[in-house]
Parts: sequence; structure tokens; C-alpha cells
Amino acid sequence: MVVSGEAEKSAMEIVNDQVTKFLDAMSSKKKDVILQLFNTTADDQKNVDEFMEKFQGLPITVEFAMFNNNGGIESNVLIAEKIPGKVVMTKSPASPTGWMITQLGVQEPGSVEKRKWSKFSMCWIGLFWCAIEFLVDWGDAMNGRYYPRG
Repeated sequence: MVVSGEAEKSAMEIVNDQVTKFLDAMSSKKKDVILQLFNTTADDQKNVDEFMEKFQGLPITVEFAMFNNNGGIESNVLIAEKIPGKVVMTKSPASPTGWMITQLGVQEPGSVEKRKWSKFSMCWIGLFWCAIEFLVDWGDAMNGRYYPRG
């Protein structure tokens, strides 16, 4: 398939582009770009500052990505070199990458079966607050190494 005269990128390339754009926007504190990279709600817009604060400087590594049957992309990521996550993206002309993150998931702390969807908590709305809560839960599980409650 050819898109706008360019060869189609692999799912891995697309997710890596999205993560790079996200990390660049985080480091330069470009709130508008972050909001364009995610399918956001009014709640997300209220929580974007705290989301940026909590995820500032955390590395994200893409481990696996594939196109799903709906034309979207499902990927496995590793956050802060310890937290297994899932990211689901769909095409969106409103995003600077042409793709928007529509679902986030994190493996439940202490889960034995790594990378299984059944052991992941997934969010479809309120993505920023959901991501903050995931990070807090993992921080609690790892004795406050990341961001303890309080």
C-alpha cells in the first residue's frame, strides 16, 4: 500500500516515530503537541500538566509493534526500563505523526505472566490520569522508586 506517494512504514517505525515525537515534546514542554498525540478528553486537558510532570525524563522503549485487524497498531513498550506497557494507536490527521494514541495499558505490578493482555489494565478514556495512576501503582509496588502516593 502506498500513502501520499511514500512507501508504507512498518508498525515498529510508526510507533518509534510516535514515541520520539512524544519524548521530544516532553523535553521541550510542548503541551499542545502532547495533546495532539493522544485521543484526549476534557479531563485529559485538565491533567496534562501533572501527566507531563510524572513522565518527564522517563525513557520509553518500543519492544514490539504490529498492525491489528482494524488498521490500527498495537505495541508493547517498556517505561523507565521496568514497567511493561501497551499502546494502541489509530490513524489521525489531527496528529503531527498521522497517528493518535487511543488506548494505554500497563501490566499489573507483580504479574507473573509478562506481556499477556489478560494481565494488563487498559484505558480508553482519561488516558493521562490513567497513565499517572499506573505509574503511581508501580511506584508503590517497587517501594516508591518512581512516584509514591502522597
